[in-house]
Amino acid sequence: MRATAFLPLAIGLLAGTAGCTNPDVEQGHEGYIYYVPLWFGSMEFREGLRGPASTGVSWRLFTENVDMRAKSYKEDFQLLTHDNLKVSFEVNTRIELRDGSVKEIVEEWGGARWYEWNVKEQLRTIVREQVTRFSATDIQLETPKVRQLIEEKLRARFKDTPISVQSVDIGQIQFPKEVADAISRKIAKKQELERQEFVLAKTRKEAAIRVLEALKMAKQQRIISSTLDPLFLQQRAVQVYKTLGHASNRTIIMLPQSAEGTGLPLVQTHGKRKVQTPEDEQLLEDMEKRYMHVAKEPAPSTEPGAPASAPAPAPAPTGTDAAAAPAAPAAPAAPTSAPNARPPAAPAAPAPAKPAPGKR
Repeated sequence: MRATAFLPLAIGLLAGTAGCTNPDVEQGHEGYIYYVPLWFGSMEFREGLRGPASTGVSWRLFTENVDMRAKSYKEDFQLLTHDNLKVSFEVNTRIELRDGSVKEIVEEWGGARWYEWNVKEQLRTIVREQVTRFSATDIQLETPKVRQLIEEKLRARFKDTPISVQSVDIGQIQFPKEVADAISRKIAKKQELERQEFVLAKTRKEAAIRVLEALKMAKQQRIISSTLDPLFLQQRAVQVYKTLGHASNRTIIMLPQSAEGTGLPLVQTHGKRKVQTPEDEQLLEDMEKRYMHVAKEPAPSTEPGAPASAPAPAPAPTGTDAAAAPAAPAAPAAPTSAPNARPPAAPAAPAPAKPAPGKR
């Protein structure tokens, strides 16, 4: 009889202990806290809880945790492109859930399985629609453009939802052999065009510099010809003759050739000169401005696609450089290391006497 009296109390204590809960939310998650009645009634949402946190000991409170951190979701594709060629690739989409949206995610997007239930197929449909608009070679050569189109479509689709698309990447693109060869040929052709543009820019700049040098020389000659005086030319000629007269191996014969009878050689100072018109001056000025603009353009860098070559050997001196270059060493006049060698005879000198018979 006494044991029967304690039975309802024990059942009540057991039921009370079973109804006490302590929901826990992990780091990086949000918890959907809801109440479940013990006997009668329906489930009720109480609050969203950002982890790491806990409600503490409570009566019949439970949680469904949703990971809110940004994650990458990989999808593999094998599609026919716009030119009916099969291409395989993978798309990695980085998605993050917006803070404080756990209630909407659980009630409208499937809770922790929101991606599999409501995002995956929509993402795959958008990727298929965009990729099939391009040819196989364009997918390889214009991958950033394809990626940007997919990203824009995904962001527009999930604009007013808890889904936040961070980035889209396309990788592991694989083509049939004929497509890979076509891509290689297209890349080679593009590099050849870039090389030709480099050569053209370099040639234009070098030509502009040469024209500017010619214009500069023409301007110098024009200034000299407009200020040159015949007496000054005669004076310079006298100075040259004076310098030549001091040379020990020169003989100068002066014949009177000048009209004044000074005995100095006549320097020609008369002749037909080109007189430039205002149109010529304007033409030269326009040419200088145009080619100066070309010469000031940035010099092209190293030729695209060309490997760095070894430095070229120094060219042989020519013209005035040959005069400044050191002469090749001449044969010694009287070598002592070779007893049978004979020294070369000096020019215009009398022949040496023959040795006496029997003497070497």
